[in-house]
Amino acid sequence: MTQYCTQQNELPDAIRGYVVDAITEAETFRAAVKTTTGGLTQTVWLAVTSDNLFIIVSKLIDATLVSVPLTSVTSIEADRVDLPGERRREITLETVDDSFTYELHDPDGEFIDTLQTAVAAVPDPELTDPTHPTDIDHAIQNCEDVVEAAASARSDGSFDEATEQYETASTGYQTVLERLPAGDDRHDAIEAALTDIQAAQRQITELQERRETVKTRLTAAENSFQTAVRAHVNGEQTVAKIRYRQARDGFEEALELIDGDLPVFEKPIQVSSDADALAVSGPLAEFSRLSAATTDALSDKEIATVGDLHGQAAGPKAVDTDGSEPTPPVRDRFESTAIDQADVPILVALSCQRTGAISFTARSDVQRRIDQTTFGYDATV
Repeated sequence: MTQYCTQQNELPDAIRGYVVDAITEAETFRAAVKTTTGGLTQTVWLAVTSDNLFIIVSKLIDATLVSVPLTSVTSIEADRVDLPGERRREITLETVDDSFTYELHDPDGEFIDTLQTAVAAVPDPELTDPTHPTDIDHAIQNCEDVVEAAASARSDGSFDEATEQYETASTGYQTVLERLPAGDDRHDAIEAALTDIQAAQRQITELQERRETVKTRLTAAENSFQTAVRAHVNGEQTVAKIRYRQARDGFEEALELIDGDLPVFEKPIQVSSDADALAVSGPLAEFSRLSAATTDALSDKEIATVGDLHGQAAGPKAVDTDGSEPTPPVRDRFESTAIDQADVPILVALSCQRTGAISFTARSDVQRRIDQTTFGYDATV
């Protein structure tokens, strides 16, 4: 049974309905985890959103839900609990009114990290109400915590969340400046922090715009490329040559945008081609355009199907990639193989067929596509 969830639909039915009913339209679900509390007659789950921590107790017949606003959480302490064959975490939350302690099925501390980040990112009501009496040092610390959470979200590729948190911190610092007495020596430091926040926000905006442009060009280029390889394996030489050239030009345009000062691949870019089926699939021995010498030689290397060829390909991967290191181009790997060298272009085209989403994770993925399109263009007449 799932004991840690990052999506609402992963929750058990007995828990999910209560969480869905409790979350407002303005809230975002973050994570949920099962605790060791209860036993045979009941289970207790903790679910954290952008605004609340929900404690859901599911009994045999009914369930109850307690909502703890994140603004009321004053401290979070966590310890590791090592048991024979199992590792858990114990968490203690102090709020302005109460205290909660639970053991969690959270061996790597993922839920606790998510909760701490969510608490740090919640705007302090003292910062959004200029008439609210406050301690300036506390307000500044709160702003610093939100900036740290924004930087963490940015490093995780959560650009929208980072932008929201930077905006919260900016509002908080502006409020602090309004409250600082004239001549207070903290003015300069806060103004410098605001300048840094504005710079970070501009960079995120520029990065998102650049990524969207790169994605658009990669999508168009990948569509042309997939059309080219399908035409190639079907013997449609003229269509293949035209599409290979279009794809190469598109990938080169995308590469020009990547070779700038913005880390475009700070988070992978996923594109989806129009192709919904492989032009050729199944056993290579049944594909008449490959010689028997080639299919026999490949079979000796345990490459008997088009799917086996996909495992030999380099470049952008299907989204469900296992994260393995890129492999050399297919044509290089078969140079020393006893296959008919005239079949290499077809093997390369077969290995490059893709359907569904493809993930570009680095500049090298785009460069490999350029190499593949150039090779395909040169191999067609």
